[in-house]
Amino acid sequence: MAQLPAENADFCTSVQAVWYSPAPSSAMLLADAAGLIDFIRSTLPVFSPMNKIKQSLGTCPVILLVFILTATADPIGLQHVQADEDPSHAKLSEETLLLYGRVERALKDLDGFLKAIDFEKSAVIGINHFALSVGGIDAIRDLEEGRGVDPETLAALYAGFARPEVAKHLNVRKTEGTSGALIIKIEDADGRLRYKGTTVRLYSPTRLRELFERRENFRNENDRQRRDVFAQFVYTRRRRLGRIGNDSDRREVQELSDRYRKLQPLLNDLDSALRGEAATSSILAGSNSQHFFGYSLGGIDVLADLSERHAVDPETLAAIYSEQISDDYADAFQFLPGGGVAYNGEQIKLYSADYLIECFKRRDRLALQAYLR
Repeated sequence: MAQLPAENADFCTSVQAVWYSPAPSSAMLLADAAGLIDFIRSTLPVFSPMNKIKQSLGTCPVILLVFILTATADPIGLQHVQADEDPSHAKLSEETLLLYGRVERALKDLDGFLKAIDFEKSAVIGINHFALSVGGIDAIRDLEEGRGVDPETLAALYAGFARPEVAKHLNVRKTEGTSGALIIKIEDADGRLRYKGTTVRLYSPTRLRELFERRENFRNENDRQRRDVFAQFVYTRRRRLGRIGNDSDRREVQELSDRYRKLQPLLNDLDSALRGEAATSSILAGSNSQHFFGYSLGGIDVLADLSERHAVDPETLAAIYSEQISDDYADAFQFLPGGGVAYNGEQIKLYSADYLIECFKRRDRLALQAYLR
């Protein structure tokens, strides 16, 4: 793999060079729908066969939710989405949807725990799957300090899925299109997203590499070694928060160790099911290339994206820039002088904003289907 650009290079320029269509046409309406899904999820008790969503919500909110998801499809915005959409993306089988639901419920529960101990502070609507895979991220602090954000936060902000308290500080202008739909456009001529005047950047390659390595360490199968990993992790996070040395630290270490241990077989089962029945592939390094953004969408065929679409999801792009990809594919990538990256000679882009909107919509549809089972 060609050498990565210097760490002090303008990494935002690298990302900007591979970004296209930064202005979604129906993002705010979709964000409202996603927010309603998130609110409904947050009010649900832990799922079990004896306690289904139908018993908690009744039928009216579900009907309203389905109506909102249907009504928010702006025909102008969807024209680009449909052109980008992979027609081979198949619906999940009942068995795989069941596995998907188990993973989503485990992640939702983990999200709640990480937020309760102040390890996860999201800037976007819904679950940040990448953040959960690495023990939570304080995206609000990242934005305030202007030190870069994780790949899923960056993608969601560009696609219009910022939380209201974050969105009001972004340099986006809301207008109404000829069809009556809201249009979000970045105000600055250079097309860069800014938060309180500071450019929103992707984490540096070094920071991304640390997070992917942390994710891999969380999967240690040796109980004692895994607890040691989480003990160091909790100590570091607590010190950053200014709270160390209390009795809750030991409980948090054990709780996190247990939660991530129980999550692994669920992820493995879902990974196997998706690879078995859908066009799913990954280039991420690791024992089985866990791809959390891909899981959340019911699978992504990354190899097809690279060869045919010449664009990839945010987690894959982060793995490429941090050189956390499988040796089987490393030689096919080349870093370009302007900060971009090519795969077999073709420059690779991040998914367009319109297509990212479709991805987040697909995620919410799958989550709703899983909860309705």
